[in-house]
Amino acid sequence: MRVVSWILMVLPVLMVVALICYVLRNNRNSPARGSAGYDVGTGSGVWFAQVRAPGFHLATPRNMADGWGQLQVYGGQVSFTPDGAKGPAWSIPANQMRVQRPSGLSTDFHAEAPQLGEVVIEPSTNKLARWRSTGSWAGSNYRTTQDVVTILQGWGAH
Repeated sequence: MRVVSWILMVLPVLMVVALICYVLRNNRNSPARGSAGYDVGTGSGVWFAQVRAPGFHLATPRNMADGWGQLQVYGGQVSFTPDGAKGPAWSIPANQMRVQRPSGLSTDFHAEAPQLGEVVIEPSTNKLARWRSTGSWAGSNYRTTQDVVTILQGWGAH
């Protein structure tokens, strides 16, 4: 009986330590440096964003940390640089993209391009957005998402 109670007492501590080690090990690709900001009038901006495949994703620490980087729109060119990368993973003219306005108060939108296929993009103006479940962070709001889609459509995205 004494061993069981000791195990029940130590097990939660070990689980917390394991979670911390997991997060630290996978956080080597730390969030991008710099700030996010955009101007709908000029049609340019930089956002912290998660780019992922469409479909349902559980809010696990791994899913919350994967696919983050910086989305940049400048001069009609859309690029995404993953956290920790030296250069963009992809760069596409906006007029080759197809974007779908978010429905309801969604904080992400669907995009499609020949080079990418279909992806879901969730833009945010806050670096800490990666540590929340989808759509729950104040920096990832409906207005920001609408503005990104408006900028992309201004550069010719369908």
